Amino acid sequence: MAKQQKQGTTGKGFGLSLMDRIQNESIVHQEAVRAVESLTKRNLICYTSFLRHPVGIIIQEDGQFIETLLRSVDLSQYPDTLDLLLHTPGGDPTAAERIVMTCRSYAKSFRVIVPQTAMSAGTLIAMGADSIVMTETSELGPIDPQMIITSGQEQTLRPAAAFVDAYLDLINKSQEAIKKNQPPHPYIELLRKVDPTWIQVCLKARELARTIAGEFLRRYMLEGKDNATIDKTVESFMKEGELLSHGRIIRYAKAQEYGLNIDVVPKGTPLDHAIWELHARCENYVQSRGLAKYFVGRSGGLNVQTQRRSL
Repeated sequence: MAKQQKQGTTGKGFGLSLMDRIQNESIVHQEAVRAVESLTKRNLICYTSFLRHPVGIIIQEDGQFIETLLRSVDLSQYPDTLDLLLHTPGGDPTAAERIVMTCRSYAKSFRVIVPQTAMSAGTLIAMGADSIVMTETSELGPIDPQMIITSGQEQTLRPAAAFVDAYLDLINKSQEAIKKNQPPHPYIELLRKVDPTWIQVCLKARELARTIAGEFLRRYMLEGKDNATIDKTVESFMKEGELLSHGRIIRYAKAQEYGLNIDVVPKGTPLDHAIWELHARCENYVQSRGLAKYFVGRSGGLNVQTQRRSL
């Protein structure tokens, strides 16, 4: 009898409790945010993209979403601190800059937590932090920018360097053909199909990414380091994409080798488990609903279903 009374005081059974948590996923996410905060003693917000969503990339509006989220969180709970848990394929470098400046306007100490992937402009955001928190399997990427290509209703990302390299390759091949008294017409015809202004856009985008990375590192993470050291770090993240592949992953050891300030979370620790659970829940949430991205803090979240736009 006493046992039955004890069971009755525990509230709902497992099945009903599970249904409650499924139907109130946002509450579960908020609890997961608090679990990480309880270990780090820092305010935390999350930005999770659906990597395969056509418009899951970083855009200008994201800065506004993040500010809306920050205004809903009681940041006095952990004064002057902010962690941004970030999962993204990359996107607009100027949007990345806006996100960093927005986050820094709310805290003196700013970190980026990468549970899995922060590529391209996502790596730029991480460079704007005081330090980057990575697990043993977290991934950064080259900062060579990706260009948005629209074809009908679909949008894809292509590295800016790929357009520039292909253009220069055609020029070199046409010149070599002329030197060898061979017909250069096939290369010239292909060159005629290339818009020179687009190549200029790609070149300027690459220079912008290089500039933003350098400014962030000088002002924050590598403050006090000499220009040569900072320039070497920036070029390492640019060259990784130029020489190999824009999709090349950079894990914590190489990021440290390149000069970034990395805090590694050992596998199997309470913080590792808490970060992964929060990330896994948020990632499953965007994928199961077909969302472009999802922003959440301890006080609530924002679902973003962005429509495709012609550029």
